[in-house]
Amino acid sequence: KAQAKKNARKSKLQLGRPLSEQSLKIDARAAQLLQEAGTLLRMPSLADPNTILISQTEQSNAMVAQPQARNLHDRIFGGFLMRRAFELAFATTYLFGGDKPRFLEVDDITFDKPVDVGDLLVFKSRVLYTLPEGGNLGVYVDKHDGLPLVNVEVECWVNCPEQLKAEVSNMFYFTFALPNKTTCRRVLPANIDQARRQASRMNTDEAQSELRA
Repeated sequence: KAQAKKNARKSKLQLGRPLSEQSLKIDARAAQLLQEAGTLLRMPSLADPNTILISQTEQSNAMVAQPQARNLHDRIFGGFLMRRAFELAFATTYLFGGDKPRFLEVDDITFDKPVDVGDLLVFKSRVLYTLPEGGNLGVYVDKHDGLPLVNVEVECWVNCPEQLKAEVSNMFYFTFALPNKTTCRRVLPANIDQARRQASRMNTDEAQSELRA
């Protein structure tokens, strides 16, 4: 699992350096996903009704970081941010699937920028991809065989209106199951950036599943 995360970090595009094999695989898969989304983008009335665009699953909320959530270093406690991200991811999955979701796992949390008391935070979530027929997350994950799986990405942005600036402080990835559903919609990208995000996450999760087997 740790090696899979390391490979995922290496696969990010780096200016001035040749693309790695991982990056080429991501780009190839992204192109395929974008091609599959063509009908949904250009002729939505004729598209598969069991598909939906990533952008149509997005949710968000905003808050001001309060002193009650600070740690010993007077920064906002990471666990507090994770809880807020989880709550938004849960609601996003609930609205998307029409079924109260069952939380399965959280993976790949990044802490890119500290959050201070008084910062204006905006959490943005989206269903990044789904496994309508279910998948295997490993024996240590709660019973999920045959259940539709939903992977949700949540970004935490620190906004500074005075400086017209916003920066990502955290990224979170959550996986949920829909316990009372037999299937769910497949999520497709609307642009190359979404396609690369989706392909990268799918490749990483598939590599981790192979390690768990």
